[in-house]
Amino acid sequence: MSKESLPDLQLDTLLIHAGHSADPTTRALAQPIYQTATFGFDTVDEMNSSWDRTGLVYCREGSPTVYALQDKLAAIEGGEAAICASSGMGAICSALLTILKQGDHLLCSEEVFSHSGVFVKELLSEKMGIQVSYADFRDVEDVMQKIRSNTAVLFTETPSNPSLGLVDIKAIAKVAKENDCLLIVDSTFAPPPIQRPLSLGADLVVHSLTKYINGHGDTLGGAVIGPKEIIEKIHWPGMPSYTGACLSPFNAWLIMRGMMTLDMRVRKHSENALAIAQFLEGHPLVERVNYPALESHPQHALCLSQMNGMGGGIVSFWLRKGIGGMDLETADKKLLDATKLMTIATSLGEGCTLIQIEHNGMIRIAVGLENKEDLIRDLSQALDGLTK
Repeated sequence: MSKESLPDLQLDTLLIHAGHSADPTTRALAQPIYQTATFGFDTVDEMNSSWDRTGLVYCREGSPTVYALQDKLAAIEGGEAAICASSGMGAICSALLTILKQGDHLLCSEEVFSHSGVFVKELLSEKMGIQVSYADFRDVEDVMQKIRSNTAVLFTETPSNPSLGLVDIKAIAKVAKENDCLLIVDSTFAPPPIQRPLSLGADLVVHSLTKYINGHGDTLGGAVIGPKEIIEKIHWPGMPSYTGACLSPFNAWLIMRGMMTLDMRVRKHSENALAIAQFLEGHPLVERVNYPALESHPQHALCLSQMNGMGGGIVSFWLRKGIGGMDLETADKKLLDATKLMTIATSLGEGCTLIQIEHNGMIRIAVGLENKEDLIRDLSQALDGLTK
């Protein structure tokens, strides 16, 4: 923001103004894309001092466009600082590789994104000598019992992917602080305005910016947000830079452009998802529906208190067994193949609705921004086709 800011700005205002100032030379209002690989200097001393002063020496280390995005992300999550990476996995890997060292113990949630789980098990545990164990983070007692004297990090996500289990961030944060651990929360499924893990006691929050924060399905990105001291450690020695997981200026610009509508988009995703979940819950061919904002969800009360009553944009459900004499796998495939508006694809958080089959017969819908009645009609005709 180019002028002195008003205090206590609301989320929808921060999404427009935070981290942005007019170009000092041209006064261009839109955030410029500094599409350059390197930066020039008039003297050797100027270049040498720039490493510490601005970091603007080589684009892998930083860019004014990326810095603007980082400032905006820190503002909306209530953190002191942020660092971006080329993907959500780049952000998670950068945080864990910076904080953990050989001999440390990482307590990981049993329910995390599959690629996060593979990274923790096959790289951190099997190749780097970091002790890893798992707990049900929905159960505070289970977490407490599995913390060790050398536990350095508690890592979880809420809601979890794809089962939509919720973690009581405030309760787990209390346990982490009592045991001198850092709590890292992947909040990709519930960005602001749904929840802000830092305000509930988490030490770091990570996002796949690819999803809701960008919101348009046209770029990849990731971020870690938290205290300046920890973020600076991730920046220098520069894990995103050293691993090559740095965010490009153009991708940063796309994400910032998408962020301006984040608040209204997330509310629409949640509104649509609740309508679809309610429709599915009442359908005779559906065995079970999993959506935090449904009263039938076992953690509905936590959704109300921690997620501002919004369930996010993901709905998962299971068909009844034996429909039309089909096994569950065949019925799932027939249902997805019959949809007309929904696209069979992975990912989430973009304008169009995506649908895919998960493990154990679960169907996951990443609900988009279409008219909810049209989406329900699409599901209805696909479900009707199962009995024909």
